[in-house]
Amino acid sequence: MITQHLKKSPLHLAVLLGIGAASAALPSYAQDESSKSEEMERIEIKNSYTTRVMNYSTGLNLSLRETPQSMTVITQQQIDDLAKTEIAQALRCTTGINVNRAETDRIFPTARGFSIDNVQFDGANVRGAYGGVEGDFLSDMAVYERVEVIRGAAGLLQGAGNPSAAINLIRKKPTEELRSSINVKAGRWDLTRTEADISSSLGFDDKLRGRFVGAYQDSGSYINSVERDKTVLYGILEADLTPYTQANFGIDYQKHHADGISYGEPVPMYYDDGTRTDLPRSSNTGSDWTYRDRNRNITFASLEHRFANFWQFDFYASHIDGHYDDKRMYVTGFLEQDTGLGLGASPSSTTGDWNQYTLDFRLSGPFELLGRQHQMVIGWNSNLEENDRSRRPALSAIEPWSFYEWDSVPEPEFASESDYIWGWETKQSGFYSGAQFDLAEPLSLIVGLRTSSWSHEEYNYTPEAMSSPVTAVDESDSGVITPYAGIVYDINDHFSTYASMTDIYNIQTQKDRYGNLLDPVHGENYEIGLKGEFFNQRLNFSTAVFQVKQRNVAVPDIEVIVAGQPEQRYKAEDGVETKGYEAELSGELMTGLQVYAGYTHRVARNNDGEKVSRQAPEDMVRITSSYSFAENLPELTLGGGLRWQSEVFPSRNQGVGPNGEIPRQESYTVADLFARYQISDSLTASLNINNLFDKNYFESVGVYNYGSYGEPRNISASVRWDF
Repeated sequence: MITQHLKKSPLHLAVLLGIGAASAALPSYAQDESSKSEEMERIEIKNSYTTRVMNYSTGLNLSLRETPQSMTVITQQQIDDLAKTEIAQALRCTTGINVNRAETDRIFPTARGFSIDNVQFDGANVRGAYGGVEGDFLSDMAVYERVEVIRGAAGLLQGAGNPSAAINLIRKKPTEELRSSINVKAGRWDLTRTEADISSSLGFDDKLRGRFVGAYQDSGSYINSVERDKTVLYGILEADLTPYTQANFGIDYQKHHADGISYGEPVPMYYDDGTRTDLPRSSNTGSDWTYRDRNRNITFASLEHRFANFWQFDFYASHIDGHYDDKRMYVTGFLEQDTGLGLGASPSSTTGDWNQYTLDFRLSGPFELLGRQHQMVIGWNSNLEENDRSRRPALSAIEPWSFYEWDSVPEPEFASESDYIWGWETKQSGFYSGAQFDLAEPLSLIVGLRTSSWSHEEYNYTPEAMSSPVTAVDESDSGVITPYAGIVYDINDHFSTYASMTDIYNIQTQKDRYGNLLDPVHGENYEIGLKGEFFNQRLNFSTAVFQVKQRNVAVPDIEVIVAGQPEQRYKAEDGVETKGYEAELSGELMTGLQVYAGYTHRVARNNDGEKVSRQAPEDMVRITSSYSFAENLPELTLGGGLRWQSEVFPSRNQGVGPNGEIPRQESYTVADLFARYQISDSLTASLNINNLFDKNYFESVGVYNYGSYGEPRNISASVRWDF
C-alpha cells in the first residue's frame, strides 16, 4: 500500500514539493493596487446560484472546472431565496447531502453514505475527527456569506476524516462602503426573528473596516413541549497594515436554548405486539422540564501578506470556548397500544465544557518551470480539542406513565453532586504540500502529500475514586501519509474531464466489546468526472463516478450492548466498498432563471456482497430554482425547491421492533415555494412555504425503536430594509 511505503520519511516527503518549487526561479511581478478587488470580482457572481473559484480542497487557486473533485457552493442568493437560517437547513438542499435531525436539536448529516465529521471556517480546520460536530450544523446562517462543500475524501488539508464531505463556512467580511440592513421574520409555531447587519469603513483612509451581525430568534415547534431561542453576535475588524498585508480579528458568539428535548428520537415506532405506531407528528419522548443549553464563542485572527512575485502567506488561529448543560430522559421500551404504558425512562443532568485551538500556516503562489507557469501551496496546521463532562443522577425513579398523557411525567429531584466525570483530549497536526503543474495547453496535473500525527486520550472518574482519573483510552500515531493526485484535461473551451485519487485515514470513535477504540479506517477514494462551464462561468455543470474502498470499518456488534447505557459496541469489518455517481447543474440557465439541480446514487456493500449503510438513502434529488420577471414585472421573483430521496432503513442494520421488525421510510418528496417582491430600492418582502403539500414522513428511523418526523407544512414572511 502507498501509505506503508512512504511512511519511512514522512517529513521529508511532505515538504518535498514545497522545497522543489520554492527553489525554482520566481519572476518578479509588479503588484497592482486593485488586484484584490479584481480578484473578488472574479470570484463573486452577484445574485447567482454558482461561483467561480473555491480553493479549500487543495489550497490552490482553482476554478470549479480546474478542481478534480465534486464540489458545491451554496451561495448567498440560495440562502436568501429559501430563507435558511441554519447550516443544516442549507445542507438539506445540497447535492448528495442527507441530514437527519436525531432527537430534537442534534444534527447528523451524511454524504456518500458516511457521516460528515469535518467542518472548516474560512478554509481552516476547526474540528478533529473525534467528538462529533453536530453542534456546528446548528450554527446560524446570519454569520456566513456562503457554504462550500467538497464531496469525497479531503485529507490533504484536513488530515483524518470520513470520505463523505467537508463543509467550509465562509464568514461575512467587512466592506469599505456603508452597508446596513434589518430583516424581520415571523412564521408558524410563534416564530419571530430579527437580524441586523452593518458594515462600513472605520476611517484611516478606509484602511480599517468593520462588520457587525446580530440575530435573535424565538419559536415554538410542531413537537409537543419544544421551544427554542437563540442569540447570535458576530463582529469582525479588517485592517490593511500595508498595501500588501491584511489582518482580521473577529468574535463569533452563538447561544442556543431548547426546552422539551428528547434524548433518543421523539416518536416510538412500534407497539409491544410488533405493529407500527401511527402517532401524531407532535409526539415527544421529552417532557416540559427537559432542556439543553448550548453556547460557544469562537475568537479568531488571520493574517494575509501578498508578495511582489504574486506569492501569498496566510495565517489563521482560532479558539473555541463552549459550554452546555441539560436535563434529559433516555426513554426505552414498547408502547401498549390501548393504555400508552410500557415505556421506561432514565433521567440525568449533564454539563460539559470544551475548548479547541486551531493554527494554520500556508504559503502559496505561482512558479515557472520548463518555460511554463505552475502554482503550489505548502503549509502546516494543528488542532487540539479538549472535552470535559459530568453527570448528576436522578435521586428517584420516574413512575410508570402513559405516553398519551405525557405532561403528567413529573420532574425528579437530581443530585447536587456529580457521580461520574469523563472527558477526552484529541490532538492532530500535519504538514501538507500540493502543486498544479501545467503540463501542456490542455493538460494539468495536481499532486499533493500530507503527513499527520494524532493522539487521543479518554479518562473518567469513578464514584469510588472521584479524586483520581482512570485513563480508559490512550492511542496515538505519527507519520501517517495521505497522498493526493488528480489530472484534468480540457476537452475544449467549455468541457474538462478529470480523474483523482486520495488515501483515506480516519480516527474512529467507536469501541469494541472490550471498551477499546477500533483501529483507524484506511482506504482509497477514486473519482472520475466531467465538468463544464458556460456563459462566462455563470453556469456550471459536473458529473462524476466514484469508488470508495475501506478497511476496519465500524459495524454494530449486535450481540453486545453495554448494560444500563444507550451505547452500542462495534467490530471492524474489512472490504466495505461504496460505488456511485452524481450530477449537478448550477447557475443562470437563461436570463432571469437561476437553477440548482443535483442527483446522487450510491451503494455500499461488504465482502459478502450485502448492502450496508442503509440509514442514508441510495438515491437523492435536490432542486432549487428562481425566476425574476426582469422585463414585465422586475420587482417580482418566484421560485421553489424540491427534495426527493429513496427509502432508508435503521442505522444499525438490524431489527428494532419487539419481534425483530425492521422499520423503513419509503421514498418521499418534499416541495418548497417562495416569492419575493421589491417594494422599493430599500424595502423587500418575502414569503416562504416549506413542505408545500404537507408530506408526512420520518426524517430518520430506527434509533433503537424510535424515529423523528420531518417538519409539517409551515409558512413564514419577512421584510428586509436596506439603508
